[in-house]
Amino acid sequence: MEPIDDLYGHHCQEREQGLGQETLPPYLEEPPAYSSSGSNEPITLAMYLFKFGFLFPPFWIIGALILLSPLRQPEPTPSSVWLPEKTDSEREEIIQKMRQAEVRWAKRCLVALCILVALVIVGALAVWAVLRA
Repeated sequence: MEPIDDLYGHHCQEREQGLGQETLPPYLEEPPAYSSSGSNEPITLAMYLFKFGFLFPPFWIIGALILLSPLRQPEPTPSSVWLPEKTDSEREEIIQKMRQAEVRWAKRCLVALCILVALVIVGALAVWAVLRA
């Protein structure tokens, strides 16, 4: 026996014949489909106001005011119907999901606004304390 065979416990002939090898599982023919975004959350105005609030903080005020406004289904007009292929219950479900997402982003706007106000107050007090001393 060779020293390598003693180390691994099998003979070179077994290795060459492929007796000690495991077979690999078959590959998937087609990978699973993934959505373009990480979540199925609808895109809302409050989401844009939150994100652009980092560039222009008054957008956070407008985003926080969304908490006070109700989200309603658009009024039907003869020329255009909102989601005509959906039933009334499906439209109500979509409205509820959109309202939940809108409220979530509006709360984030409110939190960001409160943090900004707190930082401004702390900064103003620090400047006032330095100038007074």
